[in-house]
Amino acid sequence: MATENGDNKYWNLEDFVDSLVVELDKTRETLAVKAINKQLTYTVKEMAIDLNIFPTFDGDVIKFITAQPGQQGASKVNIQLGSITDQQVRATTKITGLKSDTSIDKIDLDPKTKSKLRKIGVTSVDDLNQLENRKVDIQHVSDGEIDFKTLANQIQKSKRNQNPPVVRAVSLALDENNQPYLHITGQNFSLNPDYPPVAVLNNKLADVFHSNSGNLKIFLNKDHLTGNENELILTLDPYAIVKMNIKI
Repeated sequence: MATENGDNKYWNLEDFVDSLVVELDKTRETLAVKAINKQLTYTVKEMAIDLNIFPTFDGDVIKFITAQPGQQGASKVNIQLGSITDQQVRATTKITGLKSDTSIDKIDLDPKTKSKLRKIGVTSVDDLNQLENRKVDIQHVSDGEIDFKTLANQIQKSKRNQNPPVVRAVSLALDENNQPYLHITGQNFSLNPDYPPVAVLNNKLADVFHSNSGNLKIFLNKDHLTGNENELILTLDPYAIVKMNIKI
């Protein structure tokens, strides 16, 4: 009987096919990008893989181990792959690497989660958004191994790490009613409309009455300013907190 020996380990057919499909998808995506600038002059013809294996069945799960040189009595499995043309590549393949999209490789995910996402055809944030828009239960199709809420939080954290807030200037101004306010300019203040910014000046909550990606306007009252130096804490979203000292 075949036994596990060194690097020769038992595997199941689902994992093998999933891994093979992932590799084929990567090849197809590469061909799709190449076809933008150069028309493909060849076709990937049929390919066959012969596997000499020993199957085992425990009454629930079938597993296989690859036969070693000289081992007798192995079963043979033949896997055949059909051909695909350049037109089929372009028609069925999404162009990857777009600047507007974020690859899952750039997200702080554990390797197991990334592998599971690739197996269900998810390689970018845009792929995840499409599944969410179609109300696909990712947790269900991943056999409970992927929690979408946790995944969404990790995506937002990754986006914020790639686009940290930058403060360029802070000034004191008056509105048309002579109400004083702080005007803060910069970039990447707001990345998610679900999280309006919160301002705390000298440990007192202040009203942020205007905010966008490059501007914040914060109403002030007599209790906010305590002296020449004032501590301002801005919570822009769960992953971005800015702390600064303002001299007036």
